[in-house]
Amino acid sequence: MKNESKNNLNGLSTMTPKTRSFFLANFIRDNGSLDTQLAADFFSVTSRTINNWVATGCPTWVDKHVALYLRSIPDTKEWDGFSFSHDGKQLLTPFKNHSFTASELLKHFFDKQFHRIDRAQNRKLNEQVESLRNEDEANAIRGEIDLMIDTLNKLKHSPIVAPKQVFSKSVIRK
Repeated sequence: MKNESKNNLNGLSTMTPKTRSFFLANFIRDNGSLDTQLAADFFSVTSRTINNWVATGCPTWVDKHVALYLRSIPDTKEWDGFSFSHDGKQLLTPFKNHSFTASELLKHFFDKQFHRIDRAQNRKLNEQVESLRNEDEANAIRGEIDLMIDTLNKLKHSPIVAPKQVFSKSVIRK
């Protein structure tokens, strides 16, 4: 009878979905069986207690512990030095005087999103402008500039403008 209770997985069905998926994601061996010793070490209980939870369900403190664990900062090299303030309202970074509230992190996220969208729009506009500017248009603009330069040169050598920048003859007819 005891062997049947150890293999009975009814307790997993009574766990909350997060707790059940946590157990299945973290404590399953390669052969598909539950590693009760690993789970026992994680929750600081015995493997017999884990077997009991799998058969009959776990206490609510386990659900709360799993929920807190899933919300915590990962124990990885990238997150070293990060923590939450005692009131839980700020993410403290390893950099001096540099912490974030939830609204500041959300603002930073939105700023990055808007900048990404702006960059994409600018890139698209630049492509459109480049497609409008072709060699024929550039030659037409150069021709107009050459015409303006010729006009200015003719005006420069005109008898109207004297070397001392005064009129040599009156332009007004009397």
